[in-house]
Amino acid sequence: MSTASAPSTLFEEIATLFASAPSPQMIVDFHPSQASIDRASELLELNRQNQLTEESREELHQFEQAELLMRLVKARIRAAEAAKKSPR
Repeated sequence: MSTASAPSTLFEEIATLFASAPSPQMIVDFHPSQASIDRASELLELNRQNQLTEESREELHQFEQAELLMRLVKARIRAAEAAKKSPR
């Protein structure tokens, strides 16, 4: 039986982005919504105060994983673009 929580709003935003068949530039230009930024800030503050519940700790972990995923994807897009531009 799974105990996984619902995906964070940031994961929802990323899923919506990828479902729209974006161009590489659209992915590079992606930024989370202000609501996601505010929620992540709230969770980070609760973490600093050592006041995270288990549920909010999982939500913070999801934000961290989503950020890591987007950094990796964006880095690979930028590397591919740089490789196209460099002379062989």
